[in-house]
Amino acid sequence: MRARGPLVALAAAAVLAACGAPSDGQVREIGPTDVPYGLMEPAPVPSADSSTTAAPSDGPRVYFLQDDRLLAVPLGRGGTAGTGTPARLGDLLDRLSAGPGQQERADGLSSALGPDVRLSAVDVADGTARVSVEGLAQNIAADRLPLAVGQVVLTATTAPGVLSVLLLRDGEVLEVPLPGGERTAGPVTAGDYAALVGPDRQVPAS
Repeated sequence: MRARGPLVALAAAAVLAACGAPSDGQVREIGPTDVPYGLMEPAPVPSADSSTTAAPSDGPRVYFLQDDRLLAVPLGRGGTAGTGTPARLGDLLDRLSAGPGQQERADGLSSALGPDVRLSAVDVADGTARVSVEGLAQNIAADRLPLAVGQVVLTATTAPGVLSVLLLRDGEVLEVPLPGGERTAGPVTAGDYAALVGPDRQVPAS
């Protein structure tokens, strides 16, 4: 058992030698070119078009109403047939205007948008979609208007490239209500109506 100490010392010396540690105890500076595996090189910076800046992969969704909360209904891969942001936005708005299907109504979904409301995409510029809303506020109670506007905004912002929505009526900018009671005539975002969204639930793709 007495030979154990020398053996441990020899093993430690072998490890130090393998690591390249100087045997005389002096500290030596190693040049950048002598560091292996490129460890001294700066980390790469992701490019602006990298996947980290891509839109969420949740896909297009239409928001309907359930128990006075807005609920996202995914459209699936075949939900929008158009190509390009305006066409896809138009498909989403058409689907929202049509209201819940038979099975969705059976699942308790409804719409705060009246049957006379018609939605159409005007254009998309710099991330803001201009959406024409005809018939909004007709036969809709004032306290339901934020839900109706929220359906449009939350649905439209699931289209690729759409970050905010500006609502128009007869070509004029429409002042819309926010959940807190304020009104605005400027572009609104999904975050402005996030308080109206219900908890996540499993909803079949329409």
